[in-house]
Amino acid sequence: MEEIRILTTIAFILFAGVLVSAFAKKVRIPDIIFLILVGAILGSVTFKNQPLVNFPNLFLTSLGLLALAMVIFESTSKVKLRQIDTSTTKSLKLVGMILVLICSLFMVAAHYLFKLDWGMAILLSTIMVGTSPAIVLPLLEGKSKILDLLKFEAILNTPLTVLLPFLTIDIINTIQTTPITATIVEYFVPFLSKFVSAIGTGILVGIILFKVIRKTYSDVFSPLAVIVAALLSYVIAENLGGSGVLAVTTLGLFFGNVYIKEKVELMHVETVLAKSLYILVFVILGSIIKIPYSQEFFIKSGLLFGLYLLVRFIAVSITCPECTFKEKIFVSLICAKGIAVAVVAFTLSSITLPQINIVLDVTLIFILYSVIVSAIASWFQPNLLEK
Repeated sequence: MEEIRILTTIAFILFAGVLVSAFAKKVRIPDIIFLILVGAILGSVTFKNQPLVNFPNLFLTSLGLLALAMVIFESTSKVKLRQIDTSTTKSLKLVGMILVLICSLFMVAAHYLFKLDWGMAILLSTIMVGTSPAIVLPLLEGKSKILDLLKFEAILNTPLTVLLPFLTIDIINTIQTTPITATIVEYFVPFLSKFVSAIGTGILVGIILFKVIRKTYSDVFSPLAVIVAALLSYVIAENLGGSGVLAVTTLGLFFGNVYIKEKVELMHVETVLAKSLYILVFVILGSIIKIPYSQEFFIKSGLLFGLYLLVRFIAVSITCPECTFKEKIFVSLICAKGIAVAVVAFTLSSITLPQINIVLDVTLIFILYSVIVSAIASWFQPNLLEK
């Protein structure tokens, strides 16, 4: 039976994912590398002349949207507007500078190296904004302003990582469906309505969630209400013609900045679900995206990744002039791509767009490059960071 086969595959993926994650933690290596490798191995195995990991497109799309909603909500709920200080301001400047440089220098390089049209080059650039130092921070020792800078950078750029690519796709689709003779008003009014309906949906669902939890808190149902609220804000906004991603972003910011006494317990359950989705996304991502194992691809992707590191170094040098040269090198190298980038790639894999396969191939290899480089940099932490 098809449903039994799917459940069996999911159970096997989760079991294998838990094992390799535990092994990775023991040997102090980021588990993303092992999860993607497990996915690549499973993706090449066949059973009865069919791929062992073979899910219906509807299931993959639904799983991607679920993971997307959870990741957006978890990341944006960590942004505390009232706790903005010098460290967060500096991180915000760093994120802004990286965004500007990636959407200029990096975009141009991607356009010419991989022959991407400008729309796809912008899409790839927006995906590359995100980092997830949480992947390698457990390998680091002690506390410092540099580590705080990296943590705040990840918190601030994760919402951008999941928001900007889908806004880019909306713009690309709007341009393709809007006649060239259309006026500026005719172009921007529908686009603006997406923002209004999405933000309104996020705030409305957030207010309802806040009132429900404050009046009738339950150890069982309140955490479930948080998960349901994240999903509802996404689907309601999409059904209203708005951006589901922006709606969940608004909900996360609202939830993260209102006072709820039991907020820690609420987020714990959501984090457990996020970890399960984390394993599924990375393993399935490794199985469905087949990067070309050619010398040309690795040379081009290696050059592009080198430029990406240079862009980070330039951004750090501009926004953090007080840092030493070694500290700037360290911040530039701690650039691991995490679950946010993976979920975006996972969701985009179900979208039909010209050259989307090239974007996905480069995204997957960048995840591997960035995690490996970040892990190596963490091993040299004592030499790069002053005590």
